[in-house]
Amino acid sequence: MLSSTQEAQQIKARVLHTIKHGLEFDLSTDQCKQFLKRHVNSNAVMVILIIDINGSTQMSIALPPSKFATILQVFSQETRLAIIGKGGYVLKFVGDSVIGIFPAEFDKKKACINALNCSRGILSIISECINPVLKENHLPVFRVRVGLDCGTSLVILYGKNVDKAPIDVVGPSISIASKIASAAQINQVLVGQSLYDIFASDDSFNHRFINVKLPNDKWNYVKPSSGNIYELYSYQ
Repeated sequence: MLSSTQEAQQIKARVLHTIKHGLEFDLSTDQCKQFLKRHVNSNAVMVILIIDINGSTQMSIALPPSKFATILQVFSQETRLAIIGKGGYVLKFVGDSVIGIFPAEFDKKKACINALNCSRGILSIISECINPVLKENHLPVFRVRVGLDCGTSLVILYGKNVDKAPIDVVGPSISIASKIASAAQINQVLVGQSLYDIFASDDSFNHRFINVKLPNDKWNYVKPSSGNIYELYSYQ
């Protein structure tokens, strides 16, 4: 949720500036790379957040490339700022998706809360700030899907020079988070069982998670440790 009317006005002004004049600053992922450098070739516990625009393919076909690019720039800019504002890093921008990470080595619960609050905050920013400004400027509004999971990821270096070579994370958490985002409904924050389990015994928090049962043709991933379906939860 947005903290104040003033914050909403600031976001709207920034969105309008981007529409009229382009991005104010580079959408750098350097901060994330600096974090990952410390974990190259080792495992790191993190929350993975993946958010993508629903129906972006049709939008890209219907709109002139310059207008579609403007929408992507606005979405990427505001999502990046929201992630950084909650203590996370932007791992990368992939077309109509933004992938964020929240380090969870020392306090999993805090990292999860930050990621969850960030997710709900992004939904508010889109509905209360971005879409109204897009509509006022005769651009189509958009909605998103959000997937989160928590676990261990391997940080890998695509090369030998840690200062120059690309750095990425691989492992089940980021793979599952991607699948979760694809399975989410429009404007839904959908999380995996590993993240939910961190709050399962917290009566003050677990009521915000609702177990979601999807058909096998939409979700059939099995938790290796139990052999059972990996449960999904909608976060309210």
